[in-house]
Amino acid sequence: FEDLMAKVEQYNPGAIDAYSISDTSRPPSTGDNATILQTDETSPPSIPLLQRAYNYAKTAHRGQCRKSGEPYITHPLGVAEIIADMKLDLPSLVTALLHDTVEDTSVTLSDISIEFGEEISRLVDGVTKVGRLPFSSSEELQSENYRKLILAMARDIRVVLVKLADRAHNMRTLQYMTPEKQRKIAKETMDIYAPLAHRLGIHWLKTELEDNCFRYLYPEEYQKLVAEVKGREAERKEYEREVVEILRRQMMEAGVGRSGSTEKINGGNGSMDTNTTTLLVTGRTKGLWSIYTKMKRQEIEFDDVHDVVGFRIIVDDVASCYQALGAVHSNWKPVPGKIKDYVALPKPNGYRSLHTTIIGPHKRRIEVQIRTRDMHDVAESGIAAHFLYKEKNNGGIGGNKASDESTRFAWLRELVNEVRRQSDPIEFVNAVKEDLFLKEVLVFSPGGDLYALPRGSSVLDFAFKVHSDLGYHCAGAKVNGKMVSLKHQIKNGDMIEILESIHQTPKREWLQYVRTSKAKNRIRAWLKRRQREHSIVVGKEMINRGLKEYNPRGDDAAARKEYSRKLDHVLTTFKLKDEKHLFTALGYGQISIKNVMTEVFGAAAIATRGHSHSINKKEKDDQFIIQSLENSSQSSNNPQFTALSNLNGIIVGQERNIMLKFCKNCSPLEGENIQGVISKGKGVKIHRLGCKYLLEADEKRIVDVRWDDEAINTSLRPVQLQVLCEDTPGVLANMSRAITTSGFNIGNVHLRKLSNGRGLARLEVMLKSLEDLENVIKRLRQEDGILEVTRR
Repeated sequence: FEDLMAKVEQYNPGAIDAYSISDTSRPPSTGDNATILQTDETSPPSIPLLQRAYNYAKTAHRGQCRKSGEPYITHPLGVAEIIADMKLDLPSLVTALLHDTVEDTSVTLSDISIEFGEEISRLVDGVTKVGRLPFSSSEELQSENYRKLILAMARDIRVVLVKLADRAHNMRTLQYMTPEKQRKIAKETMDIYAPLAHRLGIHWLKTELEDNCFRYLYPEEYQKLVAEVKGREAERKEYEREVVEILRRQMMEAGVGRSGSTEKINGGNGSMDTNTTTLLVTGRTKGLWSIYTKMKRQEIEFDDVHDVVGFRIIVDDVASCYQALGAVHSNWKPVPGKIKDYVALPKPNGYRSLHTTIIGPHKRRIEVQIRTRDMHDVAESGIAAHFLYKEKNNGGIGGNKASDESTRFAWLRELVNEVRRQSDPIEFVNAVKEDLFLKEVLVFSPGGDLYALPRGSSVLDFAFKVHSDLGYHCAGAKVNGKMVSLKHQIKNGDMIEILESIHQTPKREWLQYVRTSKAKNRIRAWLKRRQREHSIVVGKEMINRGLKEYNPRGDDAAARKEYSRKLDHVLTTFKLKDEKHLFTALGYGQISIKNVMTEVFGAAAIATRGHSHSINKKEKDDQFIIQSLENSSQSSNNPQFTALSNLNGIIVGQERNIMLKFCKNCSPLEGENIQGVISKGKGVKIHRLGCKYLLEADEKRIVDVRWDDEAINTSLRPVQLQVLCEDTPGVLANMSRAITTSGFNIGNVHLRKLSNGRGLARLEVMLKSLEDLENVIKRLRQEDGILEVTRR
C-alpha cells in the first residue's frame, strides 16, 4: 500500500488525503448523454478515502489466497498500482482496490454504495463479471461478460481501464495457473484485451499484454526469440546510442530545439518530465510479439529484422515536427511509401505522430517517429492521458473543443450501437474482436470527409459506414474516378464515390463482399426483414384459403366472423403476440394451417374437411398426390430421385414410402424442423424451416413432413461449414483432426487467405443429425487457432 501511495503522490498529491471523491477533479465524458462523475453524497469520514478503501478490501478478502499462496489483497493492490501508472483519478484507484469484493466475497453493491457512494458502486458493478446468471454455454457467458464491459465502458470509460489493469496484473501472475488455463486466458487476452488497449491508445499496456500472451501461447517461439534478442543486446544498445547522438546533433544543427535529458522517456508508462526541455531524442526496442509477427508475416529470421530498435524525436510544437522531418530527410535517404502523417490525419484512437523509415547508419533501415510532448503522452497512455490533461487544464484536454471529444469517442459509440444490435453470442464476440483489431485504411468521400475502415474492406463496407441507406441502395462505385465492382477492396488515400439506385437492394452474396460487422449486420437484418415480410404474405394467404377450405357452413362471411371471434384464443394457444406474428409463424412453417383451423372451427369440422364437395375434391387431390408420388418412386430409374422416405427416416403426411430429395442449399439434418415441397416428377423436396427456397415455394405445394422416430437413420448428408482461423502453421491439421476424431469425414476443403493475416476455410462435412453438427462445431471451437465456426 505504501508503494501505491508513493506512485499516486507523484501525479496527484491531493488524492492521498482526500476524504471523498468531491475533493478531486472530474474526468471526461464519453458522450453527450453519459454521466461520468457525480458528487459523492456520503459524509466525509475521518479516514482518507484511499486508506479506507484499502482497509475495506483487505477485510473483505481476509482468509483468501491467490494461486501463488499470497494473500488475495496483493491482487487489488497490483491493479491499483497499474491504475496509478496510468495516472487515473481517485475513483479509479478506489474501484481498483474494491473491484473483486462483490464477485469474490459476501460484499454487495448496496454495501459499496452505502460505504463509498453511488459512483464507486457503478464502477465496481461495471467491472464485476456476470457469472451469477445462468447461460447455456461458456460462449454465451463470455459474450455477456464482453457485452457488459462494452456497455459499461460507454457509460464510463474508467470501467474498461480498471478491467484492463485487472487483466494486466493477472497476466503478470499467470505462471501459477495450469497450462490449460494459461492458454485459455492468454488467448482471450490476445483476442479482446490487447486490441482494446490498442483501440484506447494505451501503447505500453498493449505491448505488455501481447508479450505476456506470446509467452504462454507460443512458449517455444517465445523463449527462442528472447534468447536471440538478449544475445544481440550489447550490439543493439551501441547502435541505439550511435543513432541517438547523430539524430540529436542533426536536430540541433537544423535549429529544431535545445537538447534535453531522456531520463524518464523510457519509463514503464511512457511518461516524461520535460518542463524545461524542447528536444528529446530516444531509442526504444520493439515488443517481442511485434518482432515475432513481423518475422512471420515477411517469412524472415531474426537476423533479417533491421528495425528492432525504433527512434523518437520529441519537440515542442507541430511546426517543429515538420521541421524535424525535413532535417531527417535532408541527412538520410527516406524509403518510398514509408512516410506517414498521423498529425494531419490522426488514427481513430487519437494517435498523432509523423512516421518515416530511412536508410540509417551502416545501411540499416530505421523507423523514426516525430511528435510533440502532448502527442507522446497520448501515444503512450491513450485515453488515460485525458484524465491528466483534464486536471492540468481544468476545462478540457489541452483546451480541446466539444467536437474533438465527440470525434475521440465516435468509435466507441459506434461499437456500442453494434453491441446493442447483436443477439447471437458468437457473432457478437467476433464483431467485437473485428472492431477492436481495426488495422485501418483511411479513405475520403467526394466531399473530403475522412473515414477509417478495417484493412480488407470493400467499397460496400464504405457505403454502409457512411449511412445504412447508402449501403442498401449501393449500385456501384468509383474509386479515384474509375468504376469498380462492389467487392473492390479499398486502399489508403482512395477517394470513393458511391453510385446509388432506389431499385438496388441487398443481395445474399453481398455478405461475401463485406468485411465490417456493421455492413454484415445491416445486410442480414435487411434480408431477414424481407424474408419475414414474404412469410407474412404467405401466412395471410394460407389463412384466407384455410377459411374457405375448412369452412363447415360454406359461408365465407360467417367463417371470417368466426375467425375474428376466435383470434385471441388462437393467439393464446400458440403463444403469439398478434395476428401478424400468426401470419409469420404460418409462413415460416412453424405451425400448420390445419392446427389453426382446428382452433377456429373445432376438431369435428376439420375431420369432415368442411363441405362435402370440398371434401371430395381435397381427398381426391391428396390421394392423387400420394398415388403419383408412390408410382413415381416405383417406376423412376433415376437414382437421384429413387430415395424413399422410409429409408431416409422421413414421414410425408402419414406415408413412409414417398420419393424424396433433400435440398442442397439447406441440407437438413435429422432433428431439425423441416417441411416438404412437392415437385412435379421429382417427389417431395425436404427443406429446413427458414430455407429461402421453402419461403419462395408455392404454398399449395407445401406438405407436412417429419422425421420418423422408428427409422434408423444411416444416410449422411453434406453440410457446409465456414471456419475463420489464424493463418498459422498446423491450423488446418487441427481442423482435420477435430473432425476425424469426432468420427466424421471431410468431403472437400477450400482455403482462402484473408488480407488481415487470417484464413477462411470452407469445409464440406458428411453428417447424419443435428447432434452430430453441434458436436463437430463444439470440437472445432476447442482447437487452437480457430476463431469462428458457422454453418453456411
